[in-house]
Amino acid sequence: MIITIIGAGTLGSHLAKYLAEEHMDIYIVDRDVTKLSLLDTEHNLMTVVGDAIDLNVLRQAKAATCDLLIAATEVAERNFVACGLAKSIGAKMTVARVDRVDYLAPDNREVIRRMGVDNVIYPEYLLSQEIVESLRHSWACNWYEFNKGEMVLLGVRLSKEAPLAGKYLRELGSDARIFHVAAIRRAQTTLIPKGNQMLLPDDILYVATTPANVNDVARLTGKTSQSIERVLIAGGGKTAELTVKNGAQDFNFTVIDGDIEVCQRMISQTHLCDVIHGEPTELETLDEAGIEQADAFVALTKNASENVLTCLLAREMGVKKTIAEVEKMQFINMAESFYIETILNKQMLVANTVFQLLIDAGVASAKCLALPDAEVVQLEIRDNSRLNGAVVKNLNLPEELTFAGMIRHGKSMLVTGQTCFASGDTVLVMCFAGALQKAKKLFN
Repeated sequence: MIITIIGAGTLGSHLAKYLAEEHMDIYIVDRDVTKLSLLDTEHNLMTVVGDAIDLNVLRQAKAATCDLLIAATEVAERNFVACGLAKSIGAKMTVARVDRVDYLAPDNREVIRRMGVDNVIYPEYLLSQEIVESLRHSWACNWYEFNKGEMVLLGVRLSKEAPLAGKYLRELGSDARIFHVAAIRRAQTTLIPKGNQMLLPDDILYVATTPANVNDVARLTGKTSQSIERVLIAGGGKTAELTVKNGAQDFNFTVIDGDIEVCQRMISQTHLCDVIHGEPTELETLDEAGIEQADAFVALTKNASENVLTCLLAREMGVKKTIAEVEKMQFINMAESFYIETILNKQMLVANTVFQLLIDAGVASAKCLALPDAEVVQLEIRDNSRLNGAVVKNLNLPEELTFAGMIRHGKSMLVTGQTCFASGDTVLVMCFAGALQKAKKLFN
């Protein structure tokens, strides 16, 4: 598979690194030689120096024969032009990064497609949707849906008093029929558990289940559904503005920012929230914003360490739910160790969206969800696969992977030891980062 990426900024570079790990042919274009040199020396990809709205440069970057072109610069108009030119010379599918909500409107979709843009991605909008979803499911750290919501993968921190705490997976008995522990995050390390794995308090469990059994998972992990009404947001950028607009019907928002111009823009852009001018790291500002009455705190400043710090302050002051945006991957482990409930990374969200676009388009890409040190891949059992007709308990699976769930004839179901696979089944496989080739080999 050939993928061409336009722009070697933070987003483009991150996508290039993720996709290069899948043994795809990645070409990345940028005018900045320094950015490209760093990528060229560290990853298995091809770099092209030049302007992406130059047809010769696009041809050099294989845009005429690529399966996917992603225009990821910070200028939406340049992304549209690059996609249009690439489509006109043969690119199979194009995706443009945008920076305005109106580009997402269904009424504008056909206009954008006529310009040669098959799909658009607005990273800040994706992040805002994830925040609102996390507020709605306040007891979970993460909430991912598959097969139109029929299969759910939850990230949930195991409470000390939880019925599952201290149990081995092999002891779960009938409970194993309503959920499957696909991975465990313990002390900043990801584990793919087997039957002899004990579940410990403070483990973050990644649990596959169906919507009908979500409440049972909450009970067994020691969680209760907490009502979220008042939400404080630290940082008044685009993500905060979109979060307020997306969640205004369900939550009451107060936005805090130390920049008076940002505060004024928030007031002019939306009348759906209160705005406080002040530093979110100062207790006086938090008191003025009503931290003691807040149910949730969302940290969206440009500084990851400040987001972690303000979440810690909020939790110490009794806030039930904390959410931090952490853009640098090396800070994710630190944030987890401080028991911040939900940690979001914009680049990972965009990568997950790209993976899903590839799957929806029928392109031969299996990965559908990236997690810290692990990933979920979607693989189909073919007639010649050794899994066709196999019973799970009889398989000698590699230590690096497990089956999270499956889709048969459009219906989602959990995988147990008694499950007998058949040709045409689509299986959600949880595996360590880098173990995708083993998973593919298993499926032939």
